[in-house]
Amino acid sequence: MKFALYFSNVPAPKDLTREQLDRLIAVHFTTEEDALHGAALVIRGGQYPWLIEGPGLRLDAAEIGRRCEAMPGFRR
Repeated sequence: MKFALYFSNVPAPKDLTREQLDRLIAVHFTTEEDALHGAALVIRGGQYPWLIEGPGLRLDAAEIGRRCEAMPGFRR
């Protein structure tokens, strides 16, 4: 599994550290697209995606939100 999605029931801190991420459980996906779909489900469930990272990719909470909002049929 190449891509890790980190999320929590509270919004991501402004300056995210590795120590904060290490306290969370990452959900792993094979593709970036799958990780973004997972993040969309997290948002719909009332939680907050903090980070998606994988090979050559690091999406913060704001970028995840922008990409999820661009998905057809996405609603909060």
